[in-house]
Amino acid sequence: MDDERDITESIRMALKNHYWVDAAGNALDALRAYKPHFYDLILLDFRMPKIDGAEVYQEIKRMDPRQKVCFITAYEGLDKRMTNLQWRNSVSSVFHEDLVFPLLKKPFDTSALLSKVSSIIGE
Repeated sequence: MDDERDITESIRMALKNHYWVDAAGNALDALRAYKPHFYDLILLDFRMPKIDGAEVYQEIKRMDPRQKVCFITAYEGLDKRMTNLQWRNSVSSVFHEDLVFPLLKKPFDTSALLSKVSSIIGE
């Protein structure tokens, strides 16, 4: 799920020959369509208008605590913040985990996307 239509479409096109893909252009549509225990992986933009990725993540994990999620983001500071203990502690109430989750930084190419998805799913 990404709020930028071009990115959503490029992800869908890159993955469609390898995986079954659903795509959503905003958080509300994604949450309405989400089926617990159905998806191997959710690709989720971290920064979106109205409802951000952290809120979507929290709702998905409420519905299916075992759901695998990979955040995608162009936010340069996120990977640095992930290693900052104070920041990690401040958001632990949202993530309810040790904050070790996959991250794919925009822009990314098809091979990086396929490699990340494959490694998370365990293929």
